[in-house]
Amino acid sequence: MIDVIKALEKCLSENTPCVEVSIINITGSVPGKVGFKMLAGPEGRIAGTIGGGSVELFALEKSKILLKSNEKFLTEEVILNGTLDKSKVKKQSVNPKSVQLQSLCGGKSTLFFEVFHSVKSIHIFGAGHISQCLIKYAELLNYFVSVYDNRKNILEEIPDCTRCKKFTYDLRNLQKEFKNIIIKNDDPVIILTHNHINDIDVLEFLYRNYKNLNYIGMIGSKRKVVEAVKYIKNKFRNKINLSNLFAPVGIDIGGETPAEIALSIMAEIQTIHTGKKIKHLKLNN
Repeated sequence: MIDVIKALEKCLSENTPCVEVSIINITGSVPGKVGFKMLAGPEGRIAGTIGGGSVELFALEKSKILLKSNEKFLTEEVILNGTLDKSKVKKQSVNPKSVQLQSLCGGKSTLFFEVFHSVKSIHIFGAGHISQCLIKYAELLNYFVSVYDNRKNILEEIPDCTRCKKFTYDLRNLQKEFKNIIIKNDDPVIILTHNHINDIDVLEFLYRNYKNLNYIGMIGSKRKVVEAVKYIKNKFRNKINLSNLFAPVGIDIGGETPAEIALSIMAEIQTIHTGKKIKHLKLNN
């Protein structure tokens, strides 16, 4: 059981979808016992076992189906009522909702499936005061947070949690690291580093390696944003679409504290996610 718990913790810490399968009841002869657990992923078994054989094979296939659905919990009764005589139908009272497997064991197993779907991801470059507030909002909204900074001591100020990963990267030389930075097109990306040079370096890195992101937010004054846009356009010789750049980042809710700025950023991300129209602070790029 310990290996299943450790494997589950690892999956959650990496935002990897998985299903925990437990035997909660048995009748008669079956491969596994009550309390047996297994962790399954899209590619098959990750850890543990519920006894092997046809029951485990069924559970693995069922887990793959559940990971593609919106279900979070499921209970299945599995009946092992196979026979060597193909012409003979075994007569027994069977719950029509039960699953019947061609196994000679003759018993029943009740399986409980708990599904852990991957959650929305957000990437934050820079781990300062605004980032630390933004991380709290993101966690409340069930995002998986990846935060990147070259200052290890600042990253250490962020409390450890299951759905927040911290990466110590040289923000001015991300090109060497980019194979390890996995960002999907619909993942919000926020640039909040501790100086404008780093911000522009990160911005260039993103447009060079992730061309179809839906949302890039960058903090800064209007002057800084104008200069950054000018630099990026010149760098890519104007062959670039900056419609996904939200800079200055956030919506106009008022306030200047780190918590208020972080709230305006998170609110903007939510409006993008839900398709709501709102007054953004971004300049027309």
